[in-house]
Amino acid sequence: MFKSLRAMPYTKKKELYGLLFVLPWIIGFILFFIRPLITSIVYSFQNMELTPQGLKGSFIGWDNYFYALYKDPIFIREAVNSFVNMLYGVPLILVYSLFIAILIKNKFPGRGFMRAVSFLPVIIASGVLMQILKEDVFSQGMRGGVESVYLFTGTGISGLLVELGLGAGLIEVFNNVIARIFDLTWRSGVQVLLFLAGLHTIPSYLYEASSLEGARPWEQFWKVTLPMLTPMMLLNVVYTIIDTFTDYGNSVIMMIYNTAFSQIRFGYSSALAWLYCLAIAMFLGLVYLLLKKRIVYMQD
Repeated sequence: MFKSLRAMPYTKKKELYGLLFVLPWIIGFILFFIRPLITSIVYSFQNMELTPQGLKGSFIGWDNYFYALYKDPIFIREAVNSFVNMLYGVPLILVYSLFIAILIKNKFPGRGFMRAVSFLPVIIASGVLMQILKEDVFSQGMRGGVESVYLFTGTGISGLLVELGLGAGLIEVFNNVIARIFDLTWRSGVQVLLFLAGLHTIPSYLYEASSLEGARPWEQFWKVTLPMLTPMMLLNVVYTIIDTFTDYGNSVIMMIYNTAFSQIRFGYSSALAWLYCLAIAMFLGLVYLLLKKRIVYMQD
């Protein structure tokens, strides 16, 4: 067996190693996820009712999907808001993650501690915890019982932006970004780790050759570092988009959850979930088509 493994081509070894890494997820998907997935598809075409004998459903075809798309005023609005929040949230996370990864790449005293701190939010943060931290619960009494106040606000900057003549829509975007700075930085741990791994795969001879050609560090970043990080950039974009859309605090996710467990409408909730999943898949496909031509590989 070991002899055959040694004789195996390098590309085949990489494929085998990749399969071994993915195998636990495949086993978990088959054992724990595929049955609920099929059940949710079935539920989405039914009107589910809670009876003394248990949950029973009657087939209604595409009615749940039709109602969500054409009659429900909340779902479309929340889905659009979710996509808008993603459009300015994802670039902020990527820029912040790349900045931190570059800072902690080279050796310096305390580098290991700083790397641990950058990844700490992934370990301790969850959707519920982020919601508690994001809200200014410790000062409700001093502020007259305000239920939801962000840790950072853009009220001080709003006046300056108004004086500069910016429109109300652009000012609202600035305020939303500032209000979510704490949230966005805490969602950057995995991205920092991936960018850091990508930075360590860039050969040092590329920087040496560019230095001999007279390139400065700023030019090396744009001509060497950033192009060589494009594969990891695509991975981070996909991961961040999925993480943003499936976050516990996402309004669409909360709507799907409340529809199922508060309103006891499992059929309609399943239809909402599949419509949302389809929209995410289509958006990811569009992002991949836009970015795949900009990816630079080592063999290129």
